[in-house]
Order: sequence, then structure tokens, then C-alpha cells
Amino acid sequence: MSEERLGPGRAERRLAAGCAAGMAIAAAGTWVRYALEGTLRIDTHTLPFVLASATSGVGLILAGACALRLAPRAGRLSWRALAGAAVAVQALALGALALTSSDLFGYLCYGGLARAGMSPYAAPPDALAPSPLLGPAQWTHDYPSPYGPLLHLVARGAAAAGERLGSPLWGAVFSFKAMMLAALLAALALAKRHLRARPDEEAKEIFAALALGPLLAWELPGQGHNDALLFLSVTTFLVAASRGRERLAAAALALGTAVKFSVAPLLGLYLVLAGRRSILRAAGLGLVVIAVLGAAYATDPQAAASLRGIFITVGGGVPRHAHSLVDLGCLVLDGLGHPEASRVWFRVLSLASAVGCLGLLARAAWRARDLDGLARGYLLFLFALFLTTPWFQPWYVSWALPLLLVERDPAWRRLLAAFAVVTVVQWAAPLDPVTTVLGDAWLAVKLAQLLRRGEPEGTALPQTA
Repeated sequence: MSEERLGPGRAERRLAAGCAAGMAIAAAGTWVRYALEGTLRIDTHTLPFVLASATSGVGLILAGACALRLAPRAGRLSWRALAGAAVAVQALALGALALTSSDLFGYLCYGGLARAGMSPYAAPPDALAPSPLLGPAQWTHDYPSPYGPLLHLVARGAAAAGERLGSPLWGAVFSFKAMMLAALLAALALAKRHLRARPDEEAKEIFAALALGPLLAWELPGQGHNDALLFLSVTTFLVAASRGRERLAAAALALGTAVKFSVAPLLGLYLVLAGRRSILRAAGLGLVVIAVLGAAYATDPQAAASLRGIFITVGGGVPRHAHSLVDLGCLVLDGLGHPEASRVWFRVLSLASAVGCLGLLARAAWRARDLDGLARGYLLFLFALFLTTPWFQPWYVSWALPLLLVERDPAWRRLLAAFAVVTVVQWAAPLDPVTTVLGDAWLAVKLAQLLRRGEPEGTALPQTA
């Protein structure tokens, strides 16, 4: 049936419903594995896991395709309809079980340690034995926490809720996921309010790409990643900074840094930008940051050990690699019986990635004269990190998605939205890192085209606070 015969907005409503239906299928797919195996512990080498991945993947592909098609036409829907669809997509994801990551159980183990009066930086999760949280937690058993102290406070609350509900495992799991859902919905509500000041068609396109795409729903409330707190932190920062509320902006990033160091580069860039305008202003913001971080880190005297999380992401210290070109090369070389060549490959590409990403950060700090310029420079840094870091995970793209709120060039916005979909739908088939490298190659080509094009005439970034 033609869109004209469907009536005004009806085709768009069907696409919004498709986003929700896709997420419902994705969430249902996670229960396929549990129904067949009867355990929350993830084993990626079983047929039930493959079947669950395929089922969830169909849902993610449906949601992603509908979101990408709807975004440029979202202006035909009311804000109420878009907000309702966004809540539906995120809420449906809450029902998913962990399928593509066991990180959620690691968070809860660290929260359990804090609740038991032990520092997650000094005691490994094994100290909780015989806690039911240990069974599904796969990589954290003897690994102290790489996260900031605020994450432990949230996880501690979830662990306490699980005990009060009489279900230390299931109660804690869904309590934590509900907290991530609340953080995500709060950020989306803030984004919606901020976008209302933009032209209606543009604002609704950005909101649809942000709130109806599958990545945020699947990875944050769905898989229970703590990056929902970072998404709220960066969204609050961008909205506050756009309105000239500098202390709130700096405090928001400081709180995010106290969850995970991933947002620290953005905080550094913002302080540099403030210093370019006024050293005294930057010093004042620095004091705000110190006060927030000091209060957060005072909750655990050993919290400075969370710095180890930086080295995991950039591949420092030990050859940790996942979802990357480095990962693919190491797997091939190890499989061919060349472990030394694999180590050389890892070291060379890790160093090149670190140097290149630091160079882009320095470039952004040098060139940014306003918030828009800072955001574009930070987005380039994140793209470079996603493409080159030895250790990449699809939910890291959630760090970049709030930048849709301040990016003025539609081509850059659409590239970021499309990459978020390309990244998350790869869970459909257990072919990583081949699928990751193919997706990265696509991004590299598109990114090169945008960089060669430069800023189109008439769309230069305006000055903002």
C-alpha cells in the first residue's frame, strides 16, 4: 500500500511501531538461550547462544532499519508520539537478559563487595563466595574493579535491593537494569526539552535517531551497561554548556568521570576551552571538578586504582583485544602459530592508536573556539578511537551519541546514527571480529568522504556558549 493511501503520518507511526517491535523481538531472543540452557551464565560456543543471537539480531536489524528510515521523516509525527515510541523501545529492552556481555554481573559483584564492607579495588569478586552473583560473572572473578567509585554506589544499591526483594541474583539484576533505564530516560527527556528550541523537522530527526535506534536500548537497559550513567552525564553537560551553565556542565562531566574514566578527555577539552576564554573561569571550573571528584573518591580510599580502566581500553599493559582490527590480526597470527608476531602486531597498532588519538585530542584542544568546535573535535577523536583501539565494545558508541544534540551538519549526524546501527546489529551473527572490521571499513570510507568535503557552504558551525 502506498504511503499516500496510509494517510498523513501513518507510515511514520508504523515505522515507530517497527522500532518497538524489533526491540521486543531482540529482548525475547535473549530468553531463548535461557529457556534452553537454564542459566544466566553466557557460553558463546553453544547452539542455544547462536539461536538466541540470530533471534535477537533479527529484532535489532528491524529496529535499526525502521529507525534510520523514520528519522528524516520524524517531523510528520507529534512530539508526544515520538516520546511515547522512545519510552516503549527503552522499556521493552528492560525485559532482555544479558546475552552479549556479562559485565552486568561484574558490576553487581563489585556492589556486593562494597555492601560487605570490602573495597572493590582491593578485594576480587571471589571474596563474595558463595554468592549467586559469581556464577554468571565470567571475567571479573579475580579482577579488582576498573570502574569509578560512583558505579559501586549504584551497584551497591542494586545488590541491596536484590536482597530486600528476597532474590539476590534476579532482584539485583533487574534493579540495576531499572536504574540504567531511569538514567537513559532522564537523559532523553533532557535531550527532547533541549531540542524543542531547534527547527521542528531537524529536532525531531535528531530525537528519533537518538531515542528510537536500537543501540542505546539494547546496550544500556537491555544488557545493563553502566554507560547509561555516562550517557546522562554527557547529555547533561552538552545541554548545560549550550545554555552557558558552565559549573553544572563541568560537574556533570566530573560525575561521569567518577563512574568511568571514558569521559575524562571531554572534561579536559572543556576546561581547555574555558581557559582559552578566561584563566580565572577555568580555575573556578577546575575547583568544581576537584570538589566533585574529591567527594566521590573519598568514599573509598583505594579508588585511585580505578585508573587501570584506562589501560584496558587503550590496550596497555597486557595484550587485551576485542572487536577490532588488532583483535582480528592477533587471532589470525595466533591461529597460524606465530605468537611473537601477534604480540608485535598488538604493540605496534596499540602504540599507533594511542599516538593518533592523543594527537586528535591535542588538535581539538588547539582548534576549538566554541562548544560546536569542541564537539566536532571530540567526535573525530571518538571515531578514531573506535576504529583503532585494540579493545572496542559496541556500547562505547553511546559515548558519542549525545553529540547529535549539538552537531549542526546533517551529514555528520546521519553518519553517527548509521554507525550506531551498523555496530549493534553485528550481534546477529557470531562472526566478530570480521563483522567489526567490515563495519569499521565502511565508517572509515564515509568519514574520509566527509573530511574531504569539508564544511558545506552555508552550514558553518555557529558560535554557541
